[in-house]
Amino acid sequence: MSWLDIFSYVRDYLFPPICLVCGSRETYRREHLICEACIDSISLIRHPFCIHCGKPFLAESDRDHLCGDCLTQKSYLTIVRALGKYEGVLQKLIHQFKYKQQFAVGNILEFLLDGYQKKDINFCSYNFSVPVPLHRSRLRQRGFNQSVLWGKILEKKYNLPLKRMVLQRIVCTPPQIALRGKERKNNVRNAFKVKNSELVNGKTILLLDDVYTTGATMNECARVLKKAGAFRVDGFVIARAG
Repeated sequence: MSWLDIFSYVRDYLFPPICLVCGSRETYRREHLICEACIDSISLIRHPFCIHCGKPFLAESDRDHLCGDCLTQKSYLTIVRALGKYEGVLQKLIHQFKYKQQFAVGNILEFLLDGYQKKDINFCSYNFSVPVPLHRSRLRQRGFNQSVLWGKILEKKYNLPLKRMVLQRIVCTPPQIALRGKERKNNVRNAFKVKNSELVNGKTILLLDDVYTTGATMNECARVLKKAGAFRVDGFVIARAG
C-alpha cells in the first residue's frame, strides 16, 4: 500500500465523504460526492424531443419533431441540447454549483457527460465555445460564472477551446427567473455585445449556459454573435426546464 493510499484511507476515516444531495455516506466515488441512488435518479434527455430546442416530449412513442414554440418563434440558434432535465437531483446539483460554490459538482457533470451520445452535438466540430457572460457587478457579487466553469469541463473533456471574453454583458438586467415569456426577451434585448467581431467571423460556436428555460438569454446572445459574423451558433446547457 502506497503512502497515497494510506493518506486516502485515513482521510476517508476521519472525514467520510457524504452525498451532496441526500447526505448519504455511501458515495459512488469520493471525487464525485454523490451516491449511486442520486446518480440513477437523474433524468437525462432522451428521445423524443424537439429537433431544434431539445425540449423533451412526454409521449415515448412519438418521433422527434418541432415543438410549438419553435414553430412560431424566431431563433438564432441552430440547435440547443441539454445534458438532463432541470428537476430533482440535477436541479439540486446546479443550485449547489451555482449558489453554494460546490465545485465538486463539476466532477459529477463530467461523469454524466460519459453517457451523453447525441450525434447532433459533435464537440470536435466547433471552433470554440462561448459562455453566456455575467455583468461585472453580478460577477463580483457571485465570484465566478457558472457557465465558464461548464465550459472548462467541456474544454478538459473534449479539448474544445473556451473563449470567455468574446461576449460581454453591457447591461445589468434583473434576473430572468422573475419574468415570463415576452418579458424575458425584452429584458435581455441589447444586453450583450461582441468585443471583437474578427474573433467570431465565419466561426462555428457552441454557446454555453447552465439552464435553458425559455431560451431568451441564449437566443439574444446568438443573435449578437450572428450579427457579428458567426457562421453557426448552437447551444449546450447542463439542464433543460420545461
